[in-house]
Amino acid sequence: MIGSGIATLAAVALIVVHAENPGYLLASLALGLLWVAILQTRRAHRADGDRLARLAELDTRRADQASVLSHEIRTPLAVIQGAAELLAEESAGPLTPRQAMFVRRIEDNAVRMHTFSEQLLIRARLEAGLFSVERSKIDLRVLFRNVVEELAQISAATIVLDAPGAPVGAEIDPQLIRQVLINLINNAASTESASGRVEVRIVPGEGEVMISVSDGGAGMSPEQRERLFRRFSSGKPLGNGTGIGLFISQQFIELHGGRIYVDTITGKGTTMMFTLPLEAPVSATAASEGGRNRRPVSHG
Repeated sequence: MIGSGIATLAAVALIVVHAENPGYLLASLALGLLWVAILQTRRAHRADGDRLARLAELDTRRADQASVLSHEIRTPLAVIQGAAELLAEESAGPLTPRQAMFVRRIEDNAVRMHTFSEQLLIRARLEAGLFSVERSKIDLRVLFRNVVEELAQISAATIVLDAPGAPVGAEIDPQLIRQVLINLINNAASTESASGRVEVRIVPGEGEVMISVSDGGAGMSPEQRERLFRRFSSGKPLGNGTGIGLFISQQFIELHGGRIYVDTITGKGTTMMFTLPLEAPVSATAASEGGRNRRPVSHG
């Protein structure tokens, strides 16, 4: 305000001095207005910078709070889950069928809540810009085969990998892409599928690779598909689940320079597809090197 007031007084002084000459009068007036505009623009830029700094501080604080909250949730959940597993193994004595059913419910819901707390933490850190993509050259066939074999042991669905041919090397962050594949397979396996089959395909292309995860479930309506990648929206027929997993998957893929798509027909199943560039984009490589000191969220 002081700077703009001085500029205004200076403009008025020039106008008074050159009042008898219309040319000088117009030039002085224009000069004064220009100087006022420059000062106001500088003030606006400083205000924008201060506002951005405050928002960045709030995002970081929120991520820290989410981290503390996630830790406070995960610790008792780990105790609950461990106790439920011991009961299920009948370490404390035999269970009746009804007691075993209740123990399985406790164990299943403890696992679900643990996953949910992890997803909340990841989302908060994503929004705070605390992620960096740690790329390395990875054979996608090996990475995906390990994930499929791991999930096939604990899932009721039949999970298969269709990836014939030569190795498919891509510069990716294996932790993040592994999490994407787990999210998509778990979503597909949780659908009410008549065939009980989830199929993962890897299709190499020119400069990129397409990955698809297909199920034989009920599919989605246009309305469910429209809100699929919104936060806290799962796209499932009855609104089951939180949808955070799909939101996180989309963010991870876009951080790699890829895209995610959905192909679904009501009653005909759903195929989730995403692309990944085989080579890291130049801008992404520079950004990764610039943020080398940042640590990605642990998924363990």
